[in-house]
This record gives sequence, C-alpha cells and structure tokens, in this order.
Amino acid sequence: MAYYLLHHFDPTFDYLNLKPRQLSGGHVDFYNLGYVQNVRRGDVLAEWKLWPPEVDDGTIKCVYDEKLFPAGPNTCLDPDNPDRLLAAADGYVFYLDGFITVKRTLNVRRDVDFHTGNIFFRGNVVVHGSVRSGFEVRGVNVMVKDIVEGADVRAEDSVVVESGIKGGGKAEVRAERNIRAPFAENARLLAGRSLLIDGACMHCDVYSGHKLAVKGMLVGGRAVSSRLIFVGEQLGGGLSTETNLILGYDAVTLYKAHLLSTRIRELTAQLDENRSRLERHPELRKEFFPIISRDEERLALFKDRHNELWKSIHKVKDLENCAVVVPGRVRPGVEVTIGEARLVVDDYLENVRFQYRDYEVVIESPALRK
Repeated sequence: MAYYLLHHFDPTFDYLNLKPRQLSGGHVDFYNLGYVQNVRRGDVLAEWKLWPPEVDDGTIKCVYDEKLFPAGPNTCLDPDNPDRLLAAADGYVFYLDGFITVKRTLNVRRDVDFHTGNIFFRGNVVVHGSVRSGFEVRGVNVMVKDIVEGADVRAEDSVVVESGIKGGGKAEVRAERNIRAPFAENARLLAGRSLLIDGACMHCDVYSGHKLAVKGMLVGGRAVSSRLIFVGEQLGGGLSTETNLILGYDAVTLYKAHLLSTRIRELTAQLDENRSRLERHPELRKEFFPIISRDEERLALFKDRHNELWKSIHKVKDLENCAVVVPGRVRPGVEVTIGEARLVVDDYLENVRFQYRDYEVVIESPALRK
C-alpha cells in the first residue's frame, strides 16, 4: 500500500531565493519576506495519508511504500497519533540531509537587509552581519556580530551587539532582561533588568529596570534606571549638551510614557498641519475631514493612556539606595533626579556619587564605597 506524507510546512522552501510579497492595491512588501518557517513545540510538521488523497488541494505530497518518517533532530511522534510528526521544540523547520529538522538557533550569515527582510524567530537569533536601517529582528536572545543601524531589535531575554549601535536617531533596541554593546549613539535602549555599555553612550535615551553601567562616557540624552547608574569616565558634555538622569521610578513604565509623549507630539503636529490645509483649501473637506476625525480619536486615546501610565508610576520605597556613581569626571549642566528631588550640576566634579538624602539630591565623595 502506498502512503503520502502531507507536509504542514513548505519542504521546498529556499531562504536564499526570497521574493517580495504582492499586497493589495498593487503595492509590494520588500521588508517581510518570510525568512524562516517558525514552529512551536507540539506543532504538527507532517502526517501520513493514504494514497491517493481524497482531496487534491495542491499540497506537495511525497509517496512512500511504508510509514517511516524522515524524522530529524527536535522532532517526535505524536503519542496520541503515530501517523503525525510533531515539533519537539520551538524553532524553524526545514529538510536537512533528507530529514525533517527543527533548529532552535537561527544563524543569519549576512546582513539583515533587503535580501533577508525582517527576522521574526521563536528561538535565539545570531546575525553574523549588521542589522541595516529600517529592518526588524525579533527573537528570544539576539546577538548581532556587526553594527545595529537605525533598526528595531527586540528580545524576550537579552540582546548583545558585538560591534556597537549607530542609531541615527532611529534605532530601538529592547530586551526583557539585559542589553550589552561596546558603544551606542543616537539610539533608544530599554533593558528590563541591566544595561551595559562598554564604551561611550552618546545622545541616547536609555532605560534600565535595575541598573545601568557605562564604562566610558555618557553624554547627552536621557538615562533612566530604577536603582543605579554607573559612569566610569565622564558624565555630561557641558552646558551646551543636555544630559538628564532619572532614578527611583519604574524605568519600563517611564519608557512607555515617554514613547506615548513622543507619539502625542507627532500626532498633534500632523493634526495641526491637516487643519491648516483644510482652512486654506475648503474644497478638500471631503478628503481631509475623515483623516482629521480619525487622528482626533487616536489622539484622545493616546492622551487617556498617557494619563493612566503617569498615574501608575510610583517611586521606589527606598530612594536612599538609589545612586549615580561616577569615579571619573562630571561636567556642568547634568541634571540628576531621584524621586521628587532634583539637582543641576553647576561645577566640574570628579570621583563623586549622587544620593537621595532628606528630600534632596546630595553629592558625596568618593564615588565607590569600600
């Protein structure tokens, strides 16, 4: 008796020969090319059917004389139905040397760009090149061997960028736990637990749920940490460069609130522009009125959500244990906020720490306690 193997994935899939997707209205999606075939543990990968099939639906079929699955690593038989082959782990499925295989780690052995499209994977991702501007990478843990440009990189656990982040004002790197990079420029970073920059952090907005450490310089932008900020060499770039540090609040909630603030500003500017156009060209009312109405509704929702977030932000109970530690230099113009207390540095300092004492931010020395 002949059997055919019904695949629940594309056995002929070739990640080296990806094509842009055709969208409605004649548009083409060059960013989401489907680089991998994701599966979750327990997903059906293939199953045996009698030949010929009752319904020929165009699915690719492989004919065998006996029911012997070409089962490779991280696959298993369904204990409730031996005619089905299941994924034994989260990962991506493909044929390797004639066997159905599930891999837990995805190695992208080139840049993430228009050849690969965005990468969305349910396991660990290693990018052996750069992540180019405009592209996204998602995974459990994400390692990037080269540069992250103005890209969006997110991990359910941790992110490591081995060559640094050159964000160009567009990069966003997020991890539920930890982030590490040799340097970061003009980027937005969020780590649920710890964030470590081995060199300089320049003009970035960085948020860390527990502690933030910059071994080199931290100059410009906003640095938020619930507990600790450590800067090894230099904090601030002088009076002409705004450098704001915030401690004592939940950094993740502040991050969400600041994102909404940015979106509210952008949407308000867009609304003002469209209203101005409508005033100058009343004949375009039919075109602009629905757009303005939609944006007004969105703006109201954003403002409500923003207010809810700010109401949910609470100070940590032990503000006295929050600190900014700088064994190196501090330039004038740095603003330090711990809880409700605020201090603007107006002189050159060295080897100091900023602490919360009696509703004030105080300066102590030396920076490191024995």
